[in-house]
Amino acid sequence: MPETYKMHPQGLYFVTLTVVGGIDVFTRFDYCDLLVDSLNFCIEHKRIRVYEYAILPSHLYMIAGVEQGNLPKVLRDFKSSSAKQILRAIAEHPEESRKEWLLRMFQFFANRYQHNSEHHFWQFGNQPVDLDKLAEKAFPLPSALDPIRKAMLVDEPFHYLYCSAYAHQKVKLAGKL
Repeated sequence: MPETYKMHPQGLYFVTLTVVGGIDVFTRFDYCDLLVDSLNFCIEHKRIRVYEYAILPSHLYMIAGVEQGNLPKVLRDFKSSSAKQILRAIAEHPEESRKEWLLRMFQFFANRYQHNSEHHFWQFGNQPVDLDKLAEKAFPLPSALDPIRKAMLVDEPFHYLYCSAYAHQKVKLAGKL
């Protein structure tokens, strides 16, 4: 395995999870809340440590690591459980105007990439960036809040409801970096 893809047990990583096709699912609070609940479950039961996060319309950005175990395995479990919950919520949401289109798109991606599944929600891979490796190369360390600044969704990250900078955010964050 190339050095760039080796995961170090106590390392910190900038992780990007992307919805297939860049579909903007997280424009509804209901789906964001489900993602936050799934993240909190992994924090409590899978021992993932999340220091920063931001949920954008088609992405979840995090700075995270694991106390014990294997980060790729924890992320795989997180993606699997959150996808099932969100897909179920889309199918059952009484006011989801894009329900048919969304389910058809997730079915399209399942047929294209995962022939043993009815729907495919998250893109394969987690795109983790080892923050220790970046620090060694004197690159500026990324923040999970950078995409909020770039997208100009709000004036300041602490105004955005679904990020670690928001004063009343609900993810059980680990200690400060």
